[in-house]
Amino acid sequence: MPRPPRISRSAVLDEALRTLDEEGIEGLTMRRLAQRLGVTSPSLYKYVRDREGVFEAVVDVIVQEINEGAEQTTGGWRAHLNGMARRYFDTFRRHPNAVPLVMHRPTRDPRSLDGFDTIFAVLLSEGWPAQDATRAILLVESYALGATLTAVSPGIPSTEELESRPSLAAALIGERRAFRLTEDDFDHGLKIVLDGIARETAPSSRRLETVRGGAEPR
Repeated sequence: MPRPPRISRSAVLDEALRTLDEEGIEGLTMRRLAQRLGVTSPSLYKYVRDREGVFEAVVDVIVQEINEGAEQTTGGWRAHLNGMARRYFDTFRRHPNAVPLVMHRPTRDPRSLDGFDTIFAVLLSEGWPAQDATRAILLVESYALGATLTAVSPGIPSTEELESRPSLAAALIGERRAFRLTEDDFDHGLKIVLDGIARETAPSSRRLETVRGGAEPR
């Protein structure tokens, strides 16, 4: 009776993502991945073609995380854009080392395209011109990505850096000491972005209703 394989593609990709989280892009090599899995490097080529193939597969895994639960979003354009931003922020805070991989590689995951198609369908059905819908979606995506980078940044590591900068030192107190974006900051900023879109870009017949919509859905 043949022995079952020691690894699988799923196991390889799970370990690749853990390696990326713990050791960064530089640590995610075929040799290192094989070491962590307890196999030889050549055995990996049955599941991934090379290191670039590992990167592409990890991007697809990240995209799946971003889109997880997207189909459960209900409501109008604001709920969908809010949900998209939250999924970006939450996913990339879990996997900050994946940001450069995702940003420099087009996704091949059809679920990502389906997710964008759903959001566009909502906006278009509510009377958004196509170009305005594209601008709004790109703006929210850009905010979420930029906010994530600020949230996971090293911040200011030592008080010595602040000794000659009294104004900065006076501002960086309490939870602001690390000079990193908090989750509350993200929610506040996202509301400002969505309020601006509602006021400046959303179809005029819906602007007043949307601005008065209250707290963001979570």
